Amino acid sequence: MEHPFFVKTEKQQNMIQLKILAWAILFNIILGSLFVLIGAGLLIFVCLSITISIIAPFIDVPSGVKSGSLNYYSPLLIGEAVKNDILKLHAGTLFDYYYVLSKNASHSERKKQAFKGYIEGLLNLIEQYEPTRPNPIKIKATSYIINPRTAEKIGLSKVKTNFLGRSLLYFNYVNLLCSLSLMNGKLSFPKLNKVSSFEGELDQLIGKKDYLLALNKRL
Repeated sequence: MEHPFFVKTEKQQNMIQLKILAWAILFNIILGSLFVLIGAGLLIFVCLSITISIIAPFIDVPSGVKSGSLNYYSPLLIGEAVKNDILKLHAGTLFDYYYVLSKNASHSERKKQAFKGYIEGLLNLIEQYEPTRPNPIKIKATSYIINPRTAEKIGLSKVKTNFLGRSLLYFNYVNLLCSLSLMNGKLSFPKLNKVSSFEGELDQLIGKKDYLLALNKRL
């Protein structure tokens, strides 16, 4: 399955991003003016921070793909460029959930679609690196969907989220709220303690290929 955004022409992609930026600027100008009128000018910075959090993936992710700093292993699994033998994986963003998840599907169907997207992405990752074993690469990942028990079955262990990672979660709370609401098809407030960080060796993940193939087949 191809990512719906990236099958569009470059011109179409650019137009979408320009519209998002234009609406965001207009929204903040209008709301900022209202805050000034009621004497609550400081709220402008809160509104601006929330807006940036929401629209950032719609701008940053396509730009990262074009520059080569981000790579899609599936429409819902993104990997950063390998640095110092570390491959950071991200289980989709608000940008991906908006374009990929079926709009008319139920909550359970969307969750299943997301989980299947992660599994297919891991299988594509394995296909890319399997011929080069042994690999020194370590995987680092974050997910709201995959639980520690499932992660262990694919060679990843839960680790404590560091201060920077935890701070980013709080900054992007509204972004995560929107993502979870899209997943559930209704307003859903995320519990940040359910966002887990995982680490593991790439070769361990490759060794779980048969398990992932069986899991993907069941899904």
